[in-house]
Amino acid sequence: MEITDYTFFLAPMAEMSTPILRKAIKKFSSNVVLFSEMLSAKALLAGGIHNSALRTKYPFDDPFVFQITGNDPGAMGEIASELSKENPIGIDINMGCPMHELVKRGWGAKLLQNFDLSKKIIKICRRSTSKFLSVKMRTGYETHDIELVKKFISMFKSEGVDFITVHGRYARLVYKRISNWSLIKDIKQTSDLPVIGNGDITSAEQAIERLQESQCDGVMIGRHAVAKPWIFRKCNELLGIESPLESINIQELWLEMLNNISIYL
Repeated sequence: MEITDYTFFLAPMAEMSTPILRKAIKKFSSNVVLFSEMLSAKALLAGGIHNSALRTKYPFDDPFVFQITGNDPGAMGEIASELSKENPIGIDINMGCPMHELVKRGWGAKLLQNFDLSKKIIKICRRSTSKFLSVKMRTGYETHDIELVKKFISMFKSEGVDFITVHGRYARLVYKRISNWSLIKDIKQTSDLPVIGNGDITSAEQAIERLQESQCDGVMIGRHAVAKPWIFRKCNELLGIESPLESINIQELWLEMLNNISIYL
């Protein structure tokens, strides 16, 4: 199976891309690629009472990707190896999170300002897993910087990365302004790797528009999937891949998700 066989992806969101959300999404659509929450490599290696749920892949998760964050190549490689034993389809490296508590540690999007360290992380993670290796990144750090993105993509390709996800904002914007899908399209046109586009998808109709206009290999949806776990099913309906939903029982879904909190967290 190639990553380009998939079209829609759930974004890795801390405290939101939980087993509860993932199971609700799979209730409606089976072929979504689910991502874990953003997981700290060092925190997982240190252990903790809540780690079991974070690092577990459940039967309903397939296809599934673990996303890891950090800037210690050894820790990143070690946790990539450990998580691969859960049999996900891939391991994703976070080079896109712009939150202050991460970038002040040199994690997430801050890695876009440290090319050599990023290369070391990619290299050791590639040696540590036989699964897909991917990177989630932004269009720059201080500003949109397509040349920087191209430089990183070239390195990713040479070091064995299988695909990238591009969020259409530079890191300093955090979540201000609208994700720039024109830049995502430009990156896709020059990338030697499959590109998943990400940012500000608010409906199934918009997801299909972004997919077709950008010519990306797939679309990743985050916050709107939390509000409407059936959005991926709606996307597939528009593409003629899945049959239309007859109805959505919001109350039943809500109660089911509440019950799953006691099971999976």
